Amino acid sequence: MKHDFENPWGQTGPKGEIRMMSQLIDLAVFPGTQGGPLEHVIAAKAVAFFEILQSKYKDYTQQIVNNAQSIATAFTNKGYNIVSGGTDNHLLLIDLRNKNISGKKAENTLVKADITLNKNMVPFDDKSPFVTSGIRVGVPAITTRGLKEDHMQQIVNFIDRVLMDADNETTIAKVRGEVNEFMLQFPLYPGWEE
Repeated sequence: MKHDFENPWGQTGPKGEIRMMSQLIDLAVFPGTQGGPLEHVIAAKAVAFFEILQSKYKDYTQQIVNNAQSIATAFTNKGYNIVSGGTDNHLLLIDLRNKNISGKKAENTLVKADITLNKNMVPFDDKSPFVTSGIRVGVPAITTRGLKEDHMQQIVNFIDRVLMDADNETTIAKVRGEVNEFMLQFPLYPGWEE
């Protein structure tokens, strides 16, 4: 800045002094937006920008939305409460209170079955952020591996079987085997199969 000045919003520093505008700009850029020149981060951004510029990226993002809407329908058909009633993006939030299982127990039990999702608070949650009443389900990872709308019912069936018998280690182990067998047809890195 050629001529620095006190910020017009009256933001102060830790000792109560009015911060200069240049300091607010510096704080906004570093460390939040920009950090050190980390080569692996630069490379990751370059790959991401390259992928976004490809014509097939629009098809991929549409497939994510299609899969998310399909999995939301499959959950709803099994009596799960989708917080927003559905989804228009890549994820959905499920309130598990009607299923009598916490988000924490759901997440931890599903991890044992090699199914990854996150516990998440839901509106008007009566449990702590460490326990939660809900789970967040996203579809980008399985979409990247090639799953389509017609596979979403099977994914929900796996999840439901585990959650409805969450204390049964035999069920969890059986579903884990089925999940791993099912996912063999969708390689993690297509074209890198052995």
